[in-house]
This record gives sequence, C-alpha cells and structure tokens, in this order.
Amino acid sequence: MGEKRERRLCTRTPFLTDVTLWLGDVDTGIEADLLNISINGMFVRIDQIIQVGTPCTIEIRVTGNHSRLRLEDIQGEVVRQDEHGVAIHFVSKMEWFVIFKVYTHCSREEIEKVGGGDSGV
Repeated sequence: MGEKRERRLCTRTPFLTDVTLWLGDVDTGIEADLLNISINGMFVRIDQIIQVGTPCTIEIRVTGNHSRLRLEDIQGEVVRQDEHGVAIHFVSKMEWFVIFKVYTHCSREEIEKVGGGDSGV
C-alpha cells in the first residue's frame, strides 16, 4: 500500500547538463538543468512554475573537457511539474538519445568528479 507504480515505458538515463527552454511563442529562453533523459522525454530542474500542456522548444548542451555539443530545436510539451522541476515529453523520439547513454562521462556531475569542470566558456 502507498507504493507508486512506475508508468514510464522507457529507461531514463541520469545526465546533468545545461538546457534552455523556450515556452510557447516566447522569445526569451529559460535556463534549467537536465537531470535525466529518455528517448521519449526528460526531467529538468527549474525554479519556476510552468503549466502542464505548455509546448516548448528545447536546446541541450553537452559539454566535454575540450568541446561542446548543442542539440537544438527539440520540440516538447510539459506533462508534469513537482517541487523538483518539470517533466517534458518529446513530440518526436530523441534521435540523439544514444549520446547520453554512451557519453555519461560528459555529464556535468562526472566532469566535476574528475576535476575537469572548466569548460572554457
């Protein structure tokens, strides 16, 4: 009793990196932290309330010690908000998802562990 049943069908990969969200037709992006990602969506830490159902455009930045990869124009929709952040469902499956599974060493958390936190930006 009291157990929460997991409804997600896809495996989430923990990955800490920077994202920018553009909500609806607003021109100003909102900075957030990606916490985990799957082929169907992601969860980001953000300090503001975003209404469920809000469409968004997403940019994800994966930073290594010597380079940076930017994934742009990802379309999504906010499907849940809680005290930790928002869950976003991707309109199309994340075609670059394998990057997050293979390059876990590029997660900000992993880079900071090995002392390579200076991204040069």
